[in-house]
Amino acid sequence: MSLSYLLARALPAHELSNEQQGEGCLPYDPLLRPGYGYIPSLAVGIVFAVIFGLITIAHIGQTTIKRKWWYSTFAIGAIGIYYILSQLLQHWRQQGYTHYSPLSPRLYLIIFISFDLLSIIIQGVGGGIAASANNDDKDTAPGTHIMIAGIIIQLVSMSVFCFLWLWTVYRARAHLHTPATAGDKLSGSRLRLLVATTCFAATCIVVRNFYRAVELGQGWTGYLITHEIYFCLLDGMLMALSLLAFNIVHPAWFVDPGRQAPARDLEAKRPSDSSLDPAVMMSEARA
Repeated sequence: MSLSYLLARALPAHELSNEQQGEGCLPYDPLLRPGYGYIPSLAVGIVFAVIFGLITIAHIGQTTIKRKWWYSTFAIGAIGIYYILSQLLQHWRQQGYTHYSPLSPRLYLIIFISFDLLSIIIQGVGGGIAASANNDDKDTAPGTHIMIAGIIIQLVSMSVFCFLWLWTVYRARAHLHTPATAGDKLSGSRLRLLVATTCFAATCIVVRNFYRAVELGQGWTGYLITHEIYFCLLDGMLMALSLLAFNIVHPAWFVDPGRQAPARDLEAKRPSDSSLDPAVMMSEARA
């Protein structure tokens, strides 16, 4: 039984007119009640199904062409962004710059993917509890609160990641202003474009998570959850834009862990800002 089915049974029923009940996307199961206060628009559902379907197919194709499994994560959302930062740090560490971030590339993946999975599990448990309580004519608030906790965990986790992302980009800002290096995909305008795209996608995800937290915080009869337009704009559209951004600026054309620029080229094109030199940083730390 799907989570959406459980939630539909858990939500309090809303009274709809006969005219409203005959329009939109109706459930196959007549026992399912319109718990959101409206019947979802069939046209909107089709449009988003087509959009996300095409985006997913494009990501699968791009992943297949490059034959790097981790590129498939960009069809999911935030996990792909974690990989970008991880690969950037690994790339810069190969050049001798190890001080840009307080965490190692591997730790970024372990920590933030774990929190994402934890958030999903908590939301699922909360939905199940709410559904069970509704079937037994009990209070659904505890399950709802657990769901909100899961969403808040996701929001806080992504916010912390965005802070670390911006901090790392700031520390590595000299790389953003260096000319492109022969054989190095992560330099010059290519690097700036990838960083800007990642910032855009991360912003979309954070705004979406904030909306979801406020939406559930208002309850199942709140203003946001009972108006479909907000779900379309602040959930569906933002997630579509974040995924589409990486179709257009796909990291496969920028990040290639298997290749490095020749050592002589890296030496010639390193940022001129001496404050970013690891030796200078170590001497300052000892002082």
